[in-house]
Amino acid sequence: MASILIVDDEINIIKSFRSLLSGKHDVYSARNSREALDEIKNNKIDFVFLDYNLGGENGLDLLKIIKAMDKDLYVVMISGYGNFEVIIQAMALGCYDYLEKPLDIDKIEILLKRALHSKKISNTIRFMIDEQSSQFNLNRIIGKSPLMQNVFKQIGMLLNTDVSVLITGENGTGKELIAKALHYNGVRRDEPFVAVNCSGLTETLLENELFGHERQAFTGADSMVKGKFETAGEGTIFLDEIGDMPLNLQVKLLRVLQGKEFQRLGGTRSIRLKARIITATNKNIIQETSEGRFRQDLFFRINVAQIEVPPLRKRKEDIPLLLNYFVKEANTKLNKGITGASKDAVTMLVEYDWPGNVREFENTITNMCIKTHGNIIRSGAIPNYIRTKQIDSLDNESLQNFLLGYIETLGPEEPVLPRLIADIEETLIHIFEKQYHNNKTRIAAKLGMSRVTLQKKMQKKNL
Repeated sequence: MASILIVDDEINIIKSFRSLLSGKHDVYSARNSREALDEIKNNKIDFVFLDYNLGGENGLDLLKIIKAMDKDLYVVMISGYGNFEVIIQAMALGCYDYLEKPLDIDKIEILLKRALHSKKISNTIRFMIDEQSSQFNLNRIIGKSPLMQNVFKQIGMLLNTDVSVLITGENGTGKELIAKALHYNGVRRDEPFVAVNCSGLTETLLENELFGHERQAFTGADSMVKGKFETAGEGTIFLDEIGDMPLNLQVKLLRVLQGKEFQRLGGTRSIRLKARIITATNKNIIQETSEGRFRQDLFFRINVAQIEVPPLRKRKEDIPLLLNYFVKEANTKLNKGITGASKDAVTMLVEYDWPGNVREFENTITNMCIKTHGNIIRSGAIPNYIRTKQIDSLDNESLQNFLLGYIETLGPEEPVLPRLIADIEETLIHIFEKQYHNNKTRIAAKLGMSRVTLQKKMQKKNL
């Protein structure tokens, strides 16, 4: 059901609309501009059917005022004159469609149905844009450490600029999140954000992905396909892991950045590059440049501004904040009411180095929340590989805390020592499998048992 306003100085036209639409929609009416504007101010109107000739008033003048008040309001102009100049002016002012008198009921119903569908799609797109903007707002970048405060300052300085940005940092540090924060909080927020992983495709596929191709540009090209440079429009194109881009393609990318234009594969027409370029890499790009794996001139083009994202091990004071944030997210996903983590659990999380950075940390917290049945995450919920990693450095107090957390995971009547030995044995087998590349003889020697005994244990544990 929609709210529809009929603006016409002829009472019979208003009655006809009411007869057609009442019961299906909320119908309001006005016979002049003043009444129409009052109805729009006092009611949430979705559609307006507006007569061009309102006695001594011009409907086009009212159309201008309505669109200034609400540019998303659907207005259909009605006229008995069949004047093409009026049609052109009305459409230029943002009119959705145009109807001539005498009115055709079938046309009105078809037009209204089409408009309702169009409005629904527009609302869905707007919702998706709003969701994306909230999903990548600056509040999602967590940190109070000096290193992260510096990242926040850099983001703030670059939000409303068009300069190229290079984001550096290890895998899992959140480089794409920062790229999206720059886009969705900047002047291009309503335009597309298009991401391309430069390490995930062969050179040929990556070139086609970026530039697109014309029909019959190569065998199997049955139709024209737009590339990412083109679909990004006036938005942002994010070239992730640009350090892995092949040298031949680096040359072509440099030409695009220098000339601000490109051609589809097999094409001759130049297309203007309008998008902002943001790139990211997990490599030491200076070293890659000095060793000839990355073009120096391209580096200068993409490195107008640089944001270096620190690894999690260098900002451990942020771990409690990240923990609280990801616990809240997990509560929403898992329908839980976890309020936090025990002191021992937090200590163990802070002491771990997190080689997978924030991505590994988020997945671990979600896993821990799944295993937690109460309101508090205990150290027993921490994955074995994290606890095993820390055993070598445990002092007596930490060892005691580790064992207390482990005991919490067992049933009240379950013997501790057999289970503990079995779990440590299984974890050590996994560690040595990786270290000795699954060499059973060396694994058995390291564990202090025969190869036959090791095989029996692995068969028993289905390892």
